[in-house]
Amino acid sequence: MPRIALAAADLPLGQRLLAGLRYPLTGGALTASVALALCRYANLLARAVPGFVGVVLGIIVSVALWTATWRYAVDCMVQTANGYAEPPEVGLEDRLGGPHALMVVHAVVLLACVMLALFAQNYLWLALVIAAVLLPVIDMSLAFDGSLPVALNPWTWALTIGRFGMVYLIPVAANLVLAMLVWMASRGASDLPLLFGLPLYGFACTYLVVLDFHWMGMLVWHYRERFGMQPEGPALARAIGQDADGELVRECEALAQSDPETAALRLRDRIRERAAPAPVHAQFRALLRKLRRDDLLLQHGQTWIAQLCAAGEARRALGVVQECREIDPAFLPDDPDHSATLAGLAARIGVPALAGHLARGFLQRWPRHQAAAELRGFVADRAPTE
Repeated sequence: MPRIALAAADLPLGQRLLAGLRYPLTGGALTASVALALCRYANLLARAVPGFVGVVLGIIVSVALWTATWRYAVDCMVQTANGYAEPPEVGLEDRLGGPHALMVVHAVVLLACVMLALFAQNYLWLALVIAAVLLPVIDMSLAFDGSLPVALNPWTWALTIGRFGMVYLIPVAANLVLAMLVWMASRGASDLPLLFGLPLYGFACTYLVVLDFHWMGMLVWHYRERFGMQPEGPALARAIGQDADGELVRECEALAQSDPETAALRLRDRIRERAAPAPVHAQFRALLRKLRRDDLLLQHGQTWIAQLCAAGEARRALGVVQECREIDPAFLPDDPDHSATLAGLAARIGVPALAGHLARGFLQRWPRHQAAAELRGFVADRAPTE
């Protein structure tokens, strides 16, 4: 199974909101925005039909496009609320009626606003303010409860808003700003030729709606503990063992307080199984230093240097070489190709003492290697005398 991209668990809310500005321009969200923008050309076809039929077709097309936009935005909110970092590529399954119910709620609100605009314009502003205040709590309630009756319960509104506190003003303000920006986008697009204005308007609308719903999902994720949520993303990642190494490191950090030897053995066994990520190696070395096992630090250094070089992380491998030299000044990687690579890298990045040590050690151990001629020239011309 592919690796699941999860949202950061402890990122400050301000950074989350700023990072969210890129969300509608990535992955499936960008694809959806472009596709829905191009679908706006269907409005041109509807306008080409004369009379009442053309008007009806235009309304149907507009409703279909807005419904598709809401559908995808709702999927983004549910995806974000469940701890996923990336936008969905396709529609998510309906979680207890959540996305479908949300579309119905928004459709009813839109219809009510249209009716007020036609027959009672003096009350339209009040309806917009009420919608801006209540829709976020309904949307987010459906995201983590999935029950329409619960989401429409005024008691739920009071409890949810109370748990969010002043932070709840963020989605309210976002809804108000969204309405203004959509209106501004429609005015700006009307000044352009239809062939350019319609898709630009569609793209702007989709971007703003997806951003608004993503921010609401982000708030649910950020305050998940207040609502007793068990997000799907982290649970799925644990089920497939994606974060097993992270959990092992955390467990060993706690275990090391009372039994560092057992913690070190658990990490050693993990490293022997297969290639391990850097935190596992770093924690293992920290425990070995705590246990004063310099012999094992040097032995592990060889293993980790080989893994880092094979993974193309030669700079980090140089750091491990330096650590090992602090224990044994004569330390040298036991693979000639890796030693030659690291010697050349050390020279290029301006660490001549380390480069000279690696080059001289290489020539002493592997004088007939194909890289020996180049390293001899380096030692003769540039390597300092230690």
